[in-house]
Amino acid sequence: MPESLSTRLTEREAMLVLKALNLFRAAMEIDPAEIDALTSKISRIGKTPEITVGVYGGQVQWIMGSPFPIRVCDYDSDGEELPDLDELGQRCRMWTEPADLTVN
Repeated sequence: MPESLSTRLTEREAMLVLKALNLFRAAMEIDPAEIDALTSKISRIGKTPEITVGVYGGQVQWIMGSPFPIRVCDYDSDGEELPDLDELGQRCRMWTEPADLTVN
């Protein structure tokens, strides 16, 4: 299974999942903290996140508001050999910006 999954739920679907988790929490031999964490995550589902990318001089400097890590691909070599390849086989420099843990 992938490390992380993404899906969209309607408000009704989220409510059903939350109710099921509540019943599941009482009936199963699973650490309640795991159920609580998942319940909290689903409860925060809302609008599309407002992600802001700060760019200076054509370079990404920072990313805020992203509830998940973002991979950045830089195709500007400045005369240097680019060490990575993107999905299309193009040379670039890649790095991952971490999730913004302040996003509710």
